[in-house]
Amino acid sequence: MSISPSTHCITDCSILNQTTCQLVSRRPMMADQDKIYSQLWSQDGCYNSTLFQATEGYKVYEKFSVLMSVMMIILGLLGLCGNMFSIAVLARKEMRNCFNHILIAINICDSLHLVFAIMDAVRNSFGDFYPVQLLQIFPYIHYPFYRISLCASIYLIISVAIERYLAVCQPHHYREVQSDSCRSLLYILPSLATALAVNCSRFLETETDRICIDFSKCGPCYDGAVWAYYVKPTKLRMDKQYIIYYHTWTWVVSTGLVPFIILMFLNLRILISLKRLRSRLNVSCSGVNPDKAKMRERRVTQQSRDLNLAIVLISTVIMFFFCHLPRLVTSIYEAANIHSILDCREKGQDKTPLWFMYVTAAVQLLMVVNASLNLPIYFFAGKSFRETSMQLIRCFLPPFIIRVDEDNNIVGGVLTVEPSTSALEQVEQVEQVEGQLDMLVMKEEEVMTVH
Repeated sequence: MSISPSTHCITDCSILNQTTCQLVSRRPMMADQDKIYSQLWSQDGCYNSTLFQATEGYKVYEKFSVLMSVMMIILGLLGLCGNMFSIAVLARKEMRNCFNHILIAINICDSLHLVFAIMDAVRNSFGDFYPVQLLQIFPYIHYPFYRISLCASIYLIISVAIERYLAVCQPHHYREVQSDSCRSLLYILPSLATALAVNCSRFLETETDRICIDFSKCGPCYDGAVWAYYVKPTKLRMDKQYIIYYHTWTWVVSTGLVPFIILMFLNLRILISLKRLRSRLNVSCSGVNPDKAKMRERRVTQQSRDLNLAIVLISTVIMFFFCHLPRLVTSIYEAANIHSILDCREKGQDKTPLWFMYVTAAVQLLMVVNASLNLPIYFFAGKSFRETSMQLIRCFLPPFIIRVDEDNNIVGGVLTVEPSTSALEQVEQVEQVEGQLDMLVMKEEEVMTVH
């Protein structure tokens, strides 16, 4: 894009490094740290941001921030590969159910979050590698969907907890609705809609601006004037009431307190119900006729499946608590001190402590860790997922790697037999009949418990 001659451009050669052709920071060049600290703090606890960035402590923080960005990029790339593999496993025919459909949605949202986290790490620590084209659409794509994907993942975890709660704690109702093939959409769509509603104002928080830079007279670095694009907050984002009531408290409640309370309640109920069901299923079956014994055996098999899926859920929730608890604590701290922080900013100063900056950088890494560990959780906690994963891996292994296993009657590799459509229909009919028989057994057990 051509630049008009009347356009005011920055032409100060003192801010350009002639060797690297990079802009020089305008931080005060003070070698005496004692002098910096003597001018840094004011009586009300605020500090001069420019002087603060010249301290040795802040320089160490910058190195730590770059380290966190590098780790985010590496873990994010590994997590993307793991999530893609998880989606491939969960989408197979034998794995299709409502629970796994929600897990697929979680992996998709986590993958999107990892993509934006990697982009954010590159923009913050390696800005020269962040494309200008992405910077121009930053307010409409990168910034809002980075937050939306995080919220969607949180609400989908709540949805999968509700699904397991109904399966374990309300089995009669669950048996009646589990045949609905679109039931997973009743969990996925409201989660996505809620995440979008909570973050709808994010599209109005930032904007891209540009300035003209003309260093053509400063040496061989520039041939003429160029536009430099940058992102700045909008008036809405800088509004004090908006920061207090939405950006701080609404975010804390909607993505921290409420999800934590709901997940703790649902998982405790699931654990209590599973313990009760296992104790009932372990009761001796002496004196029971063979038909009822077979029905009870099928009931035990179904409960073992529910137990395995519940273990996957509980493992996911434990990792969620571990990774999101620091974010919740820092958000509550920021909400409690937001008034004093904003008062300092109105004076052109700041009050954010250095330890809070360290924790914030670490929290961003924890969000990446949480979104990257889906595959290990599913593989080690889910028996069906592990077995299906091994079958999928064997399909891509060279024949010479798969040795003959005479004990399992496998010759020359792994033989995979896909059932025909009629066979699948027969299996579904059998499962429906078994579900009805299981409901009769549960009703009989409830009657025996009452009497």
